[in-house]
Amino acid sequence: MFALEGPGAYLDVGLVILVLLYFLGACWFVLGTRRKNVTTDRVPMVSVVVAARNEAERIAGCLSVLLVQDYPHKQYEVIVVDDGSTDDTAGIIGEYLDSPVSVRLLQTEGLGSKKAALSLGIAEAKGDVILSTDADCLVSLGWISGMVAHFREGVGFVIGYSQIGSASDIQTWRHGYEAVDFTSLMTCLWGSAGWGHPMAASGQNLGFLREVYFEVGGYDKIMHRASGDDVLLLQMVRNLRKWSIVFASDNSTFAQHPVAESWRALLRQRSRWASNATVLSGLDPLFFAHMLITYLLSILLLATPVLLTVGLLSMPLFLGAVAVKTVAEFAAFSRGVTLAGRRELYRYFLFWVLLQPLHVVVVGTLGILGLFSWKGRNHRWGRRV
Repeated sequence: MFALEGPGAYLDVGLVILVLLYFLGACWFVLGTRRKNVTTDRVPMVSVVVAARNEAERIAGCLSVLLVQDYPHKQYEVIVVDDGSTDDTAGIIGEYLDSPVSVRLLQTEGLGSKKAALSLGIAEAKGDVILSTDADCLVSLGWISGMVAHFREGVGFVIGYSQIGSASDIQTWRHGYEAVDFTSLMTCLWGSAGWGHPMAASGQNLGFLREVYFEVGGYDKIMHRASGDDVLLLQMVRNLRKWSIVFASDNSTFAQHPVAESWRALLRQRSRWASNATVLSGLDPLFFAHMLITYLLSILLLATPVLLTVGLLSMPLFLGAVAVKTVAEFAAFSRGVTLAGRRELYRYFLFWVLLQPLHVVVVGTLGILGLFSWKGRNHRWGRRV
């Protein structure tokens, strides 16, 4: 098929291999979403742990929804850990301490990180099941009962579905890009869990058994990482090979996260996530391979104008690769849209397709170098400075 005469032929072969692997990966994710979960009707004690730092604008909304859940009020508690806020976060939380549902406020005095804050909350938790969401998220009214229902016998970790804003929140192309990107990401989480090889989770919406958390040693092994309170914890649980990990696809379990404030804020967030890539290479080689394929394919596509100009890449082959990649991405994205009912996002899909390779390369490179900021804290080489 290819006459390997010079670097151009090798680039052609490399592009074919990368796009084929990318396509097969997308098929694997989509097919994994077809698998169904078995639920239970147990009503265990639940502790909802929320880490908050400078969330005065949104913490009230988060707590208001958490305190009117359809789960028995005596069977769950809400623990909010204020991680050294310099605004009125703690004062607002204090207004909810006399609620019918038990609400507790803990404070780290800003000495640690999100994982340190969550560790403090979990150590004080009374529940057998720990649920966690971010302080700027809104969960559904049936979130606790829906998530708990997935903890059938043998299940130690539940990945929840999160979406970016609501239809009315998506007002710009930047908002649309972020929502499409996150919808596609959620499909990958859903599909990989369906195959029994969950790759990642989002701290915006997750749950795990308290005993499982302590069995892996909590966050002690990864406390030095700026990110990973979700994906790295999941990977440690998966590597125990004794607990099932499932994805909660019922819409009663959904969480909603606000759109990023700017392109810069979005890049900082994704770079922070990508900073875990080197750790994941040891914890989950399959997941790392998928990230590496996506990264290399994106670099090759970005270099295409130059490669075509100097004759090192075939235009028909390039167009075919783009078509195959787009079809694969649309299949995964459509599956996520079907789950979330977010049809308004279709209009932003092609914009996402065009911008995604640049996004992947920028975020991947910054993540590998560990260069990003989060919550006013700068990180270099993946560590806080």
